[in-house]
Amino acid sequence: EKTDIQRANKVRSTKGLLVHVFGKIAAAFIYLIFNS
Repeated sequence: EKTDIQRANKVRSTKGLLVHVFGKIAAAFIYLIFNS
């Protein structure tokens, strides 16, 4: 049971990190488009 919780936390943190990275990339693209 404990390992399942730890695995779920790992998956959640990995997803959060990916969302954060993609958000930064998207923001950078939007910034470049509007300032070109």
